[in-house]
Amino acid sequence: MENEIERKSIQVEFKEASPGSFIAQIAQFDVMDADGDVTLPGAFPKGKNVLVSAYQHGSWMGALPVGKAVIDEVGEFAIGNGQFNLASDSGKEHYETVKFSAELQEWSYGFKVLEMGSEKEMDAWAAAHDGARPARILKKVDPFEISPVLKGAGVGTATLAIKGNPDAEGSTYADQAEAVLAAAEDLIARTKSLADLRRKDGRELSISNRDRIKKLHASIEDMAKDLKQLLESTEPMDKDAVLKLQAEFTKIESEILEVSLP
Repeated sequence: MENEIERKSIQVEFKEASPGSFIAQIAQFDVMDADGDVTLPGAFPKGKNVLVSAYQHGSWMGALPVGKAVIDEVGEFAIGNGQFNLASDSGKEHYETVKFSAELQEWSYGFKVLEMGSEKEMDAWAAAHDGARPARILKKVDPFEISPVLKGAGVGTATLAIKGNPDAEGSTYADQAEAVLAAAEDLIARTKSLADLRRKDGRELSISNRDRIKKLHASIEDMAKDLKQLLESTEPMDKDAVLKLQAEFTKIESEILEVSLP
């Protein structure tokens, strides 16, 4: 089992980069995926270089790779920071497909298991997650490639950002701001719904979900502070948009705090 090459799907900060660059969220830690696997923080080797496979892991069947990427861990996610090969027809096609699909695009990675959790560790994980026992706990993996896929086993799969072609019309600052706000509002609504369902069943949020909400609250608080500092130290070209973002993050911060408190 530990020597097998496997493929696992999952969903991906974007800085200035070359055309065709993208960021994909390829794994979420400490959650059970559709295969029953739980991947722990630290499972991925830091800064691992991998190829980007053709769609649906097509390069395993002989299709040429369509790009390259570096995998790193950021917070509770494994992130693929990559670039499509726009000099190739296939690379261009994959770039356009992923760009068009945006957050709907799921991702997958091919890997070899290096270290798994013991039965005792799986029992402990289950005890902390309402009895849901994983099939495996992945403590160390060796990734070989990442791939855009139609549907995968992972939780919350999506493309986080993709750099447009210099000749193509890209999204504006206002477009990106609206997309961020929409995603944040959707997340807070989902968080509230989860907490409400638990209360109806006479249960509280699990320890892992409470910890996740606390991390989310801390991150949003930091973002709100950064926006405030930006307003105080610069003369932004679109001050109204920045003000709106700061106000929305402050609102979301307070709502997250409400849910996370007992």
